Amino acid sequence: MTTRTQNPIDAGNPAYWRDRQRAFRLIRDAELAAAWLAEAPMYLHGGYDEDGDVIVIENLEPHDDLEAAIRAIEADPTAVGILAAQGRTRIGGYAIAAVIRALRGPDAD
Repeated sequence: MTTRTQNPIDAGNPAYWRDRQRAFRLIRDAELAAAWLAEAPMYLHGGYDEDGDVIVIENLEPHDDLEAAIRAIEADPTAVGILAAQGRTRIGGYAIAAVIRALRGPDAD
């Protein structure tokens, strides 16, 4: 038997709506980071060395931003609950472990 705990809905409480707004903002930030990762160049031009050859720099910033956004979602129980309710376990092809755990329930290994 799976028992799921849900936070009470208190639509009259401004703190409830601030919490929901923050959670949706975290989700949107992750979606934007995933879109940026999909379109960002893999390598950047880092100048020239002493022989005149191009110095290539790997562009890791979009990866770092998406990882940070996903970590922020995983740290927020409201964001995890929203994604679990939607059945969304991935953003931009990256799995969100906290959502997967929430969908499996507390009894799963």
